[in-house]
Amino acid sequence: MSANLWVVAWGASPENAAATAANPGGAEQTFRSFFYPTVSGTKERIRFSNYFGTAPVTIGAARLAIATTPPAIDTANDVPLSFSGNDSVTINPGTEVASDPVSLTYQFGQKMAVTTYVKGTFAPLNQHDSQVITNYGSPVNTGNATTDGAGLSLIDANTEWFLLSGMDVYGEYQGTVAIFGSSTIDGHNSDFGDANAYPVTNVAIPGQDDDRISDFLARTLNASGFHLGVLNAGILGEVAGPTSSSASGSPGVDRIGRDVLHQPGIKTVVIDLGQVDLRLDACGEATEVEASLQNMVAQANAVGVRVILGTIAPASYCIASSSPNYGPNPVNDGGPFAGDINPGPRNPENVQRQLVNTWIKTTGLTLPGVVGIADFEAALASPDHPDFLIPNLNSGDNFHPNGVGYQVKSQAIPINSVLPN
Repeated sequence: MSANLWVVAWGASPENAAATAANPGGAEQTFRSFFYPTVSGTKERIRFSNYFGTAPVTIGAARLAIATTPPAIDTANDVPLSFSGNDSVTINPGTEVASDPVSLTYQFGQKMAVTTYVKGTFAPLNQHDSQVITNYGSPVNTGNATTDGAGLSLIDANTEWFLLSGMDVYGEYQGTVAIFGSSTIDGHNSDFGDANAYPVTNVAIPGQDDDRISDFLARTLNASGFHLGVLNAGILGEVAGPTSSSASGSPGVDRIGRDVLHQPGIKTVVIDLGQVDLRLDACGEATEVEASLQNMVAQANAVGVRVILGTIAPASYCIASSSPNYGPNPVNDGGPFAGDINPGPRNPENVQRQLVNTWIKTTGLTLPGVVGIADFEAALASPDHPDFLIPNLNSGDNFHPNGVGYQVKSQAIPINSVLPN
């Protein structure tokens, strides 16, 4: 049943404020960021985060618009944002602000744009790697270009969402469902096609910038008559638990509250974590991942949020020779299953992955608050070669799906479990 409430139409979890060539800090610049909302809307508010920032940052002006061909926007559907009635707002480190509500009617499937003028001199900005969408900025000391509809002054392309952390919409909705995970949720290589089969790397398709798992889930929910926002809460390199190193500095057990459970209208979260804990030089143990998943389920259940647990798809090869889970690795220089070591002896880390998946389907399914399983392994693993993704769904690294693979992955989420019957 729908009710008038705020839900997340789109979101990007704060990732870091690391100084890089793309994010060196600056002065008097304007940034235009693009994204696809997961529901239609008529009343919006935009959230900006300085969670990882090291100093206050001032937004001197900001606008929300329907996009045309980036960096351009539709000037007939472009509205200014305010903050407690003011055009400008200063965001302190570790905090987030939301704009006052605005009224802009858009339809599901339309690309949106937020244009932000960052006033004065600023340190590297809180950001989230946009993965497949190209955003734009103006050169240093060019000032407020938020009303530049054609984007002629926004000449510097980047792949970051600077400061922008979400768009909420208000109206008759059923709530928000979040997908919580690492790069395979965040959409790494989702712009890749499926013309090649592993180990041949697929290539990016220009314009294919809305094929993340959250985009496909939103399409399915929309077509099925649901009125649910979909929040993508994936972060590159994210781990489940504190025993492994998180790229964001916040493992899943620590950030699920901030990035999922405290978001507007959250009803259900799909948790897809553990791959990175088991992979490469992390070489974690199944029991560590299981404990972290149980912790996150308990946090969600405590605030009445339903949980769908996702099984871990290939691949999880330990490369640290000092680890007891070190073992043979496939060789990526032959056919799609070159170097396969099935049925044995399998790489010990894939054995750990199987143990986690068995736990999810048995013990995990019985935990209070768990309402279903998204069997990502069954959807993506080659039946006769279970340590490999299905070759034509593989982007080329035997870890990240391509665009079609993300669609198949989304279809493993039991949509009839996202809300109570």
